[in-house]
Amino acid sequence: MPDMRDAFQKAGFRGTEPQRASGPVQRQGGGGQRQQGQWSGKPGGGNADGPCAKVFAAGYPKFFTDEGHTRPDLVQKEAEDLAECFKDARLTRHQLRAFYGHAQNQQKRLKYGTPFGAVQVEIGKLKAVAADRAGRRNNALPEAFKKFIDLNVNAVRTEKDYLQGFMPHFEAVVAYCAILRESERGEYGKKVDGCLEDDI
Repeated sequence: MPDMRDAFQKAGFRGTEPQRASGPVQRQGGGGQRQQGQWSGKPGGGNADGPCAKVFAAGYPKFFTDEGHTRPDLVQKEAEDLAECFKDARLTRHQLRAFYGHAQNQQKRLKYGTPFGAVQVEIGKLKAVAADRAGRRNNALPEAFKKFIDLNVNAVRTEKDYLQGFMPHFEAVVAYCAILRESERGEYGKKVDGCLEDDI
């Protein structure tokens, strides 16, 4: 799908090797995370129950229709809303890429014939890593993204859940982050990169 490939490239995904931005990384002062236009003063800004509450409605995520097909809203409206939520929560491209890259590696393993039981452990590690990174003092993972990982990993019970539910959903979120990056400018005149310019 060329459109999806272009969106991933705009978000910084090129092949299997992550692309580094040229030039020095600019850091923002203040020590806290920005949340809805104001610094929250605490790591991992972006309360999952605040501005992002609508995307985590009861029953989220529901991967399939009653007929067993991937729900269109999973890769359209819900993915777009999540990308907007993650932008507001100040998720960086580096943070997004780290989790998406791990998820993509497990997708490849399944497609090459690795049994789901062997891959499921690696999928579950996404939650542990999210918990660790959300608890960091500097450059903490936003709570909203941690909740996204937690809820989706909990919902993956079969290979179909992963390949036809979670991964298309995650891919669409990444693509919408790329669209936001192209259409908006970050504070201080910096381009929005992924969902936000890396701040590491």
